[in-house]
Amino acid sequence: MDTYTVKQTALALSVTEKRVRQIIKEGKLKQVGSDPVTVAVVDVLELRSKREQSDKVQEARGKRDRDLVSSIELLIRQTTDSQVKAISALEEASKRNEENFLSQIAELKAENAELRKKTEGRKGFFRRG
Repeated sequence: MDTYTVKQTALALSVTEKRVRQIIKEGKLKQVGSDPVTVAVVDVLELRSKREQSDKVQEARGKRDRDLVSSIELLIRQTTDSQVKAISALEEASKRNEENFLSQIAELKAENAELRKKTEGRKGFFRRG
């Protein structure tokens, strides 16, 4: 006969080891070994099946699932808000950079035009004497 220890039973039933010992004392599981305390795997699986079908477990799962969905939705909203703020900040920085570049281009064009005017009458850079 295959058996589970208290720890294995707790994992299979998603309860604490203390709760497993309580379940054994309540007679819902039969103890088959004493050092260490063990119970039949078949009994554990049967109890788990009954627990999963109980209204209390279904209600708890439903609440847990709803809480999980709410948490995910909140996280999505927060992430989306953060992303929108980051995109807005990037757009503003991009506009400022574009304005700066356009200003610098205008200054360079004006400087270029001045230099062209100054050199317009000359034949070349170096004069021969």
